[in-house]
Amino acid sequence: MSRLDGTLPETIASGRRRVLDLATSLPAWAAVLLVWTGGRIVSTFWLALAFPLIGRALPENAIWGNGHGFLNFLTAWDGQYYEQISVHGYPTTLPLDATGNVAQNAWAFLPAFPFTIRMLTASTGVPFDVGAPAIALVAGLLATYLLHRLVRDRAGSSAAMWAVFFFTCGPLSFLLQVGYAESMFLALTFGALLALERRRYGLLTVLGVVAAFTRPGALAIPLVLGVIALVRYVRARRTEGVRSLDAFPVAERVRVVAAGLTMVVAGFAWPVIASHVTGLPNAYLETEMSWWVNFIGRVDFMPLTPWFLIAARWLGVGGVLIVVFLLVSYPVWLLRKSTRKLGFTTVVFSASYALYIFAVSLPMASTPRLLMPLAPLFGSPELVAKPWMRWTLVTCAVLGQPVLVAVLWLLGPP
Repeated sequence: MSRLDGTLPETIASGRRRVLDLATSLPAWAAVLLVWTGGRIVSTFWLALAFPLIGRALPENAIWGNGHGFLNFLTAWDGQYYEQISVHGYPTTLPLDATGNVAQNAWAFLPAFPFTIRMLTASTGVPFDVGAPAIALVAGLLATYLLHRLVRDRAGSSAAMWAVFFFTCGPLSFLLQVGYAESMFLALTFGALLALERRRYGLLTVLGVVAAFTRPGALAIPLVLGVIALVRYVRARRTEGVRSLDAFPVAERVRVVAAGLTMVVAGFAWPVIASHVTGLPNAYLETEMSWWVNFIGRVDFMPLTPWFLIAARWLGVGGVLIVVFLLVSYPVWLLRKSTRKLGFTTVVFSASYALYIFAVSLPMASTPRLLMPLAPLFGSPELVAKPWMRWTLVTCAVLGQPVLVAVLWLLGPP
């Protein structure tokens, strides 16, 4: 064995230690910025590598019009609907397909992200295909920092940095710099959870309301608030008359109820707005269901059934059993001692948001993207305390991103 062969493993191990030592020696904000920047460089590399293939691999509906430059590539798929909303607003008449049912249209996409881009383009003159990725980048950086704060406060700095790495360098991290609303929704969600932890109900309400007009799923935030308030109320009743950290004064209860009701109203407002503008009572629901047709045909919506429907359609009884297994194993994992170290707020949110996704969404190519708000779970000590688990996840992150860029961005919509 040569000297080089004998020292190569030690050299790699030494290099890893130096990188980790550097990350831990930096201030938290600098370490987060360093990892986020590295992640964006890697994602840009993979997107740039896929870009020359658009002429042969990208479906015709991925980019509307004749513009096929790199910036158009970054605002493809759903980004085109956001551009339509940013420039023209929402249609007052819903398009219909050949069978007379509502076709895919802009009402499926909420207004906060495209209207923010509209304000940027109006004030600076930059085009949409520049403004959308720019806002996504800034929001993604903010989401990364808030994720670090959320995990660090409960699980410690090391777990927080690993969560940041998997979030910013993982298979879906390229979505943090394309013309999608994910970055904005993630920043609002993580900010709302931090505000809830600190009992800053005014800030929580603002963030929760804006999140409700950014992406579906924000109703999980008032649900978390309600669960935490109920637990605190029960504990306060048990310790009534005793000075305790569990004290839940009446004035705070009023603020909690006001915040929760406001966010719930905001969460249900968009379907009402869509119905009012278009004159169709189920405008939003019919629009959302138009995306289901290619996967499962035209069906009536019933909460808590979509995952069973598609599992039975594609995999039969075995698919239904897989769904049942997920419904049992996920709560069990959340209740494990190691997961609970992430804090009650994070665990309850992870349960509430997953329940929302299971109740109303159909499993399809967009499902991994919809699960990105569960990123705080990457900080679970069970995942990051063991070296073999950490490096397994690192390998999946490094190898998974080019695969998903090709499959979910080049060949089909994420």
